[in-house]
Amino acid sequence: MPVDASANAEALPADLAWLEGGQRYVVCAYYTDNYIPRALALMQSLEAHRINHYLKRYEHQGSWEATTRLKPAFILHCLERFPKLDIVYVDADAIVRQPLAFLDRIPGDVGLWLHPRKRKGRWHLRITASVVYVRNSEAGRRFVRSWANPKVDCGRLAVDEDMLQAAFSEFEGLTITVLPASYVKIFDESTSAPVIEHFQASRGEFNWRRTMRKARQVATFIVLAALAGLLWYLLR
Repeated sequence: MPVDASANAEALPADLAWLEGGQRYVVCAYYTDNYIPRALALMQSLEAHRINHYLKRYEHQGSWEATTRLKPAFILHCLERFPKLDIVYVDADAIVRQPLAFLDRIPGDVGLWLHPRKRKGRWHLRITASVVYVRNSEAGRRFVRSWANPKVDCGRLAVDEDMLQAAFSEFEGLTITVLPASYVKIFDESTSAPVIEHFQASRGEFNWRRTMRKARQVATFIVLAALAGLLWYLLR
């Protein structure tokens, strides 16, 4: 997605709320300085559809992983700031392409997308937290408090979705609605027309998890190559 590199902090207030859309929810996103152009694009798409929205700027936490871990605390802040509205969290590098009609009738305490993946011949479901609907009720608030629980230690390389999965045992009794795939459409995937399109700006950021995974792959290749060379030497 093209973004205006000239956009600066003055172009977007550090704390911005617009609540004249009439929805029973408010779309909320947080961002750091390097995401200001993307947050502006999200804001403009929400304005175009006259959707309630709230954007808040945070300091970068020193790593991409640590910055993602702000998410549940931010959503809890939104629930407290807008006690009469449900919260729809959206990653700041997304664009709303169509009205969010599904959210006008969503029945559950929480709305999530469970991403199906096939690994080693078996299907797995992984929680995707790029869009999260939370009803502003005791059940919804309990969900976010459990997600934000600092006692759940997932490690320094954990991201928000790791925290969410680790907290899942605390969600007894919650009703969860699976969001449509069109609400989590990745920009370079060939699927149906998006309602919310995600541009995954994190691909361009330094990512410790990705770096370590690649390092392990390289190390494994080197070890296998060395073993193959040794075997060839012994058998020649």
